[in-house]
Amino acid sequence: MIFGHGDDAFNYGSRVRMNFSSNLPGFADLTGLKVHLAARLDVIGSYPEPEATALEAMLASELGVPQNTVMVTAGATEAIYLIAQLYRGWASIIPQPTFSEYADACKMHGHIVSYYDNDDMETLPDNRIYWLCNPNNPTGNVMLKALMSHVIREQRNHTFVVDQSYEDYTLKAMLQPREMLDCHNLILIHSMTKKYCIPGLRLGYVTASPVIIDRLRQLRQPWTVNALAIEAGKYLVENHVQVIADKQGYLQEAARLHAELSKIDGLMLMDSSANFMLAYMEKGKAPRLKQWLLEHYGILIRDASNFHGLNSHCFRVSAQKREENDALLAAIREYLKDKF
Repeated sequence: MIFGHGDDAFNYGSRVRMNFSSNLPGFADLTGLKVHLAARLDVIGSYPEPEATALEAMLASELGVPQNTVMVTAGATEAIYLIAQLYRGWASIIPQPTFSEYADACKMHGHIVSYYDNDDMETLPDNRIYWLCNPNNPTGNVMLKALMSHVIREQRNHTFVVDQSYEDYTLKAMLQPREMLDCHNLILIHSMTKKYCIPGLRLGYVTASPVIIDRLRQLRQPWTVNALAIEAGKYLVENHVQVIADKQGYLQEAARLHAELSKIDGLMLMDSSANFMLAYMEKGKAPRLKQWLLEHYGILIRDASNFHGLNSHCFRVSAQKREENDALLAAIREYLKDKF
């Protein structure tokens, strides 16, 4: 389940000096949010709203969609498991490699899971869900918006779950909820956790047709989104907070990191249009590289060998500050030169 994901810095404590294992930048400015929450700590003395209605209204207004098409969740993960529960027993097609929680959630709720890498498509039941991560984790690949919109509209007998958790970390065009209101076979997952770099607060939301949103609400437990998370969400949306001052500059730095890693002998990089990227080592194993980087430089990367379809030669990193990225590049060059 949730173990084995990125950002496992909790396993290493103070040994981690530079964290590339999470897909989030580690330099987000959360000062304003921290000040606001410090002044609103009294909210923990009362129950939160059973449903985060006020925050949903704010999000709906910002997105330009009806409020009954938005449901706030405790991170994207709650949304994934609720959707899998709603469509219990269906066939789920999950192209690989991608975020493992889709398959875990589907298996928990009795889905027939296809990884789209075999010849079982013609034998699957007609009740099908396609799970698409866009930008995709761990590759950073982004699917063409026009093509996705066309396929979703043409295949109305199938349901599409498009997880856009990293939509704020690419310059490529994403599906917009207000443009897809006529698509009752589409569920979009969004992550405020990712957008605002607040993974400890667990905050996301789903946009879909009113019928789907209503059915999802009937499945969820009350009070899954805590009072501090709701308070944070309202503050961030109402004030249009930008926790990364120069998002375009950051993504340009991510592209530079990708280009420099690609130049290193012994590494192959998959194309990425996001702030994170997947690398393949021609020699050596990613778990050993991860351990060496941690021991010698306090650098933590994501061993990607536990993604379905990948192996022990694969690792993932996300761009950080330029000086940290340069330190990573130098350390990997040193490792590959000394060991091979």
